[in-house]
Amino acid sequence: MQLILDKLKLRYSRRNTEIVKWKDNTGGKVIGCLPMYFPEEFVHAAGLLPVTLFGDNGPIAHANRHLMTNACGAVRGTFEDLLLGKYDALDGVAAVLICDQVRFFFQVWSLDHEFGFFHQMWRPFNIDQSSRPFLLNELKRLKSALEEFTGNAITPGKLCGSIRLFNETRSLMRALNDIRKTRPGLLKASDLVKAIAAGMIMPKEEYNSILKELITQTRDSDYESGEKPKVMVCGHPCGMPEEEILDLIEEMGAVIVGDDFFTGSRYFSVDVPCSGDPVEAYADFLLNLIPCTTYHYPQNWIGQDRSLSTYGDYVADYVRENGIQGVILLREMYCDPFDLEFVMLKRKLEERNIAHITLNTGHEAGSLETQRTRIQGYLEMLSC
Repeated sequence: MQLILDKLKLRYSRRNTEIVKWKDNTGGKVIGCLPMYFPEEFVHAAGLLPVTLFGDNGPIAHANRHLMTNACGAVRGTFEDLLLGKYDALDGVAAVLICDQVRFFFQVWSLDHEFGFFHQMWRPFNIDQSSRPFLLNELKRLKSALEEFTGNAITPGKLCGSIRLFNETRSLMRALNDIRKTRPGLLKASDLVKAIAAGMIMPKEEYNSILKELITQTRDSDYESGEKPKVMVCGHPCGMPEEEILDLIEEMGAVIVGDDFFTGSRYFSVDVPCSGDPVEAYADFLLNLIPCTTYHYPQNWIGQDRSLSTYGDYVADYVRENGIQGVILLREMYCDPFDLEFVMLKRKLEERNIAHITLNTGHEAGSLETQRTRIQGYLEMLSC
């Protein structure tokens, strides 16, 4: 089990050289997709390899001369990698404009380093049926742009085939996550998020085969249950959570059995419908995802008796349904969508009597030792 996890973690750590290796072996083209919610299946159906772009957590020097320093770490880290030449092997880049930071970042990118394929997909923020025509038009525009770039027609059959392949990936990821929930402590949280992230940079055909073997070995592994507090970790809506924080939480005596990360349950929680017109089905998929801080739910603001946090209800329900004792909120600095939801989320957790703690993370978050003291106090409270 650990050998496979280590191989997936290595593939993630070498993600940029893996792109070059894949291109040399196949002669294919690669499209870099900024997190999150980009319709990777459309890229795959066009005969291209979609890879998610994760910025490094290392020092940021060059990007700070191009972007505001109060941009989130995911945006600046990705731009730092671009300026360092780590994305030179890409044939194109695309993004769903999920927040203002991604929007202005992508505009700066287009001025500094535009690729042969450069696509911005606008996404409605209101989650209701009034948004469906606009979303459907944006998916058709993406399809046309990919067909023009590649010369390959994205037929309904090809797109349905890609959707089925990616749904298989999601199903396997859910199976691995279920093992994490039913056998808490067997899988380290930091191992799991990197194993999931590896699937975002590898061909799904290869990744699914590896994941099946990992699931088999994980189910057959020796396991000793403990009495550690079970926690859910939320935050980092579109970036990789810091490995050091996840490891620290578990080293201090908790076990992470649930998360709401892009490199976690958010990526694989819902399948794309496989019936009917695949473009229409994908629009419905994007309108029926689990609640997210980057979406707006207009019905929540009609009448004073309504809940103000669909996302908060989702987190609280997940905690209760999975027997979790508490929630740790990783509040990445300068993440506007999470910050806008943060007060309402905390209020919802307080209303539901769910113990929670907030840890500020990001490039300027400060010493890990400060986090250690706060985590220790929180876990002692959960254990009482």
